[in-house]
Amino acid sequence: EALLIAQYFIGIGIGVHYVGITLQEIRRDVLTATVFVLYLAVLTIGFTALITHLGIAAPLEAFLALAPGGQAEMMVLAIVAGADLSFVVVHHLTRMLLVILGAPIAARWFARDNDD
Repeated sequence: EALLIAQYFIGIGIGVHYVGITLQEIRRDVLTATVFVLYLAVLTIGFTALITHLGIAAPLEAFLALAPGGQAEMMVLAIVAGADLSFVVVHHLTRMLLVILGAPIAARWFARDNDD
């Protein structure tokens, strides 16, 4: 219940920033988000199939470990689904670490390519 209440108030905090937005802007944003979610879902399913085919992890654990989303939400889903929580947690922490360490390197690399 505490998680639901926290997400409710976070949603309110985010929602108040949409005051004054037009219906056309909402349609564009929702369409863009839907396309992005479908793209990520296809990628996740593809990599889940590859990981499962290689025998690295069971389908449920592979999907939850690779699915885009917040770490807290994936942990709750892993607990509810009965998946191997440690596998999912370690994967998400590793992904966050790689993004945090790799983003500055990638930014410098792309900036150097744009200077040429």
